[in-house]
Amino acid sequence: MAGDNSEGEDHGVNAREHGRDAVAIYADIREHGAGKYKVHIIDLSQSGFRIKTSSVLRDDRSLFLTIPGYAPLEARVAWHRGNEYGCRFLSPLHEAIYEHIVKTHPSLKVE
Repeated sequence: MAGDNSEGEDHGVNAREHGRDAVAIYADIREHGAGKYKVHIIDLSQSGFRIKTSSVLRDDRSLFLTIPGYAPLEARVAWHRGNEYGCRFLSPLHEAIYEHIVKTHPSLKVE
């Protein structure tokens, strides 16, 4: 069952087919038939992304992510834990687009 996945991190967080990068992007999410929500994208891969939002998104629902300067990208909620959501793109990002987004929106977090 999809839902709050606080125990099984391997289910959605680490089960990846592409590498991921930390980013800092404020974007819009729109669920089919609903209004837009502001979200903070905190990591991105060619196959998906992780966001923080105060809005409640429904599990396993289609949504559209709009990163400033790009056309809306269709995705599905794969998991959530509190105010963080992992989403999977229906069509993976082209490598050049992914690299451009990561380069122009680096995370400000120092590790």
